[in-house]
Amino acid sequence: MLRILVRLYLIVATLSIVAIVFVQRGFPYLFESEFKAQMLSEYSNEVTLLRDSLAPLSRAEQQTALERMNRLSPRRYTRLSPEQMQELSPSEHRELERYHMVWTGRGDHNRISIYAALEDGGVIEIRSYNLDKTEAIAYVVIFTVMLAAMLIWLTPHWRDLEKLRIAAARFGEGALDARAKLSENSSIKQLCAYFNNMADRIASLIKAQREMVNAASHELRTPLARLEFGLVNLMDTTEDNGTHKRIQAMRKDVEELDILVGELLTLSMLEQSSLPEPSATIPLEDFLRSATGVSLEELQLRRNTVIWSISPALREVVTEPRSLARAFSNLMRNALRYSRSTIRVRTEIDRAGGSWNLIVEDDGVGIPEQERERVFDPFYRLDRSRDRATGGYGLGLAIVKKIAERLGGSARVGSSDLGGAMFVLRFPLPDR
Repeated sequence: MLRILVRLYLIVATLSIVAIVFVQRGFPYLFESEFKAQMLSEYSNEVTLLRDSLAPLSRAEQQTALERMNRLSPRRYTRLSPEQMQELSPSEHRELERYHMVWTGRGDHNRISIYAALEDGGVIEIRSYNLDKTEAIAYVVIFTVMLAAMLIWLTPHWRDLEKLRIAAARFGEGALDARAKLSENSSIKQLCAYFNNMADRIASLIKAQREMVNAASHELRTPLARLEFGLVNLMDTTEDNGTHKRIQAMRKDVEELDILVGELLTLSMLEQSSLPEPSATIPLEDFLRSATGVSLEELQLRRNTVIWSISPALREVVTEPRSLARAFSNLMRNALRYSRSTIRVRTEIDRAGGSWNLIVEDDGVGIPEQERERVFDPFYRLDRSRDRATGGYGLGLAIVKKIAERLGGSARVGSSDLGGAMFVLRFPLPDR
């Protein structure tokens, strides 16, 4: 609000000052005839009294009288020298002869000068200062009141806009029930209504999509189970090796579909569930070793080695065990899929940031920098993973990110000094 208020105030104040200066400096030239008439009307009596009082005096006595009058009003009266009188234009001389006074338009920005002709041929300059301390204080008061008026006018608008901003931020963070509630007298109630209608529409579409995916995934479980059961029975009824191979390939496809359905259900559950699982204190190293989701036979078959480096400061952590196990096993299976020979699991604590990190690295080909953010998107797979050798449906890392956010942390990917990818899960440390 402060930035908006300052900008608006500076614009209004600057334009007001420009307008004041223009009126003071420009109007006498734009409306010269009207201004001269006003000057004649305002100063005619003073000029007449000045001429009458100085007429019987000598030059020296006139100077003494002017000095005495200047004590009461400093620098108001000055007798022009012959050189200064020559600077007056012929038209000004004619006006002096006709009206005994003339306004020349000369002077600085805060004064007006009137010239009065004396009977002895001399000319007196009468200075009238426009901007004194009182007027300056008046302008300060005016601009202060202007600022207060803007503040009063902006405060309810800003309060309503802040409510709308908070609702939009919560909605963007996944709180689909976030709505802005403003009073009926709000000046942005129509904008608020548009936002709420948009949020209702988006929330209903997302809810319908989730329900459809959830329902379809549940419904797929039954026919997949029947297919698996039928393929097992079919294999028992034939002894042909070629037929066995084809049936086995079909069973593998059914198994992959079952895994996909399971991941879809898990992702749907993470997106819809807002209630956290019960937290527990776990021995971190033992827990991670048992939750890899990778068997010793798989490691030996792929000739891979897992290097463990668990920080002594993280012997125990408080977390949701089932969620952490699922996220860690997904990272381990992803590392096993792309590594050449080595997987490294390590943990570190960041007390300054109030968090601890779970890091899984591999010595594979890594992930290009421009694709590192997208690997956490559902169904996104790198080009090299779109084959049966590596498998995957692009849901494992999406589940990892959802779990990390559910546990109050975050997930990111970078480069490992092993040569491959490095996945980092950051989790907050519990308050002591």
